[in-house]
Amino acid sequence: MSGIWVLAEHADGELARVSFELLGEAVRLSRKLDTSVAALVLADGGESLTEALARHGADTVYLIEDPRLRHYDPDIAVASIARLCRLRDPVLVMFAATSTGSDLAVRLAVSEDWPLVPCCVNFLVRDGELELVRSFAQRGVHGVFTGSRPGPTLSTIMPDTIGVERPDPARRATVERFAAAVPERSAIDVCGFIAGDPRTLELSEAEIVVAAGRGIGARDNIRLVQEFADAIGASIACTRPVVDLGWLPRSRQVGQTGTSVKPRLYVACGISGATQHTVGMRDAGTIVAINSDRGAPIFGIADLGIVGDVTRILPALTKRCRIPWNE
Repeated sequence: MSGIWVLAEHADGELARVSFELLGEAVRLSRKLDTSVAALVLADGGESLTEALARHGADTVYLIEDPRLRHYDPDIAVASIARLCRLRDPVLVMFAATSTGSDLAVRLAVSEDWPLVPCCVNFLVRDGELELVRSFAQRGVHGVFTGSRPGPTLSTIMPDTIGVERPDPARRATVERFAAAVPERSAIDVCGFIAGDPRTLELSEAEIVVAAGRGIGARDNIRLVQEFADAIGASIACTRPVVDLGWLPRSRQVGQTGTSVKPRLYVACGISGATQHTVGMRDAGTIVAINSDRGAPIFGIADLGIVGDVTRILPALTKRCRIPWNE
């Protein structure tokens, strides 16, 4: 076995934060299993990414380069990773539970008949054996799984679950380059990438969410929430009372009877913080609350609280977010 691998996700020459999260967990596990850590990079030229991966724990960076990997191509990605896994035999390959990571992990598991444990929340080492933990029934039940050999165990981990360890600027990694494995026949022709529109994106997939509560005062003030969401590239959401009042459709509801979300940023506008709502958003990476009631329960889970009239604060934030910060 040649260690624990992490698929490094990136876009526009920048590594995704979750890649560093997974590397930190891989380093922790590697110490218990007495093995190494490697980062997998699939790109059309990924040399610029290797230094940051080394600083965050990668001992080796496997760089699979091909012009056709400028955008995610599942057929090439599966074939390339499968070939490399058969060559080096890792014990565990970790993917982010993003649209790309989840899709790739499932395709690998099916095509290679390798075990997959999705949405892991913890990893344990017991008697030298790796155990993967995932939750069920809204985190009320936890299951413990062990992978079968031969072949690596595959896992996906939700972003913002682990946290990023402090990088070590002195660390260096060995870089090994491999040509991509291109299947003779492919059912998919990747022509480009079209970013999702935050206005129509499924809430569960949104990285930034701006949510409206009854505290915004009136239907017309939804416009203020939408304008702020547009300014920061966010998807708009709401509480159940807002849906009941007919201000937004039920598809935008977050909470116990709506959608559970886990974005990098959640801005709660005029939301008091009732349990029925917070159960659906309390695991967001950063929570910002705007409310005129300084005693509102939402401030108890917020990372940043702004006490004031949301109808005055939102236009000011929107205006500032539209101005380049270097002006």
